[in-house]
Amino acid sequence: MKNVNGAKLITKVLIGSRLHGLNNEGSDYDYRGIFIHPLKKVLCPFKKAEHSMWMEGKNVDDTMYELRHFCKLAASGNPRILEVLWSDKIIEDSEVAKELRENRHKFLDSKRIFESHKGYANNQYTKMSIFQPDERTPKFAVAYMRVLIQSIELLSTGEMNPRIERDRDFLMDVKYNFRPEIVPELSKKFMELQVEVANTYAKYHDKFTADEDWIRDFVHRTYIMEDENINL
Repeated sequence: MKNVNGAKLITKVLIGSRLHGLNNEGSDYDYRGIFIHPLKKVLCPFKKAEHSMWMEGKNVDDTMYELRHFCKLAASGNPRILEVLWSDKIIEDSEVAKELRENRHKFLDSKRIFESHKGYANNQYTKMSIFQPDERTPKFAVAYMRVLIQSIELLSTGEMNPRIERDRDFLMDVKYNFRPEIVPELSKKFMELQVEVANTYAKYHDKFTADEDWIRDFVHRTYIMEDENINL
């Protein structure tokens, strides 16, 4: 596996519109990954072990998360993090990443998924202005609907289909052909999704609980294992 600024890259996957199937030819390439610091750096009281690394290029967003931080965010239901575990477009892989994906359901927690996805959606909503749209409004409107659709699927089934199938034609129309005439239908779908998410959570609110014992053990084992490999 590659080394990034002295850290070992565990995995790198494609996310964003090109994963969701909501892209066109000009869409950006969004990547997310996981890296691990040497144990010596993590334990050193005089050095700061970075939680994330970000590299931006033309039409490319490449963000990497340190293993401990990634696991914490995943267990909190963060939608941008969880989709890393469900992405089927894998650029870099490792045995550690395979174990993570095989046990991805251990990170699911119904309450945290509901709150985190709702919070992410609300953040997209506050950024948009559907009645006085600017060039960013279609992107935020699609992200709002997408994350609510994903939350419904996660809460009810514990799975996340990387490709968005529900309302796909409508979402593509919103993203690439936004116009005043589409606003009433968009507002209607916003409200319908809000109600459906609330009803889904009410029905499945106790379906999943994060297995924090397994997560702690996995992180501990991985640091020890990687440290031993480095020093062989």
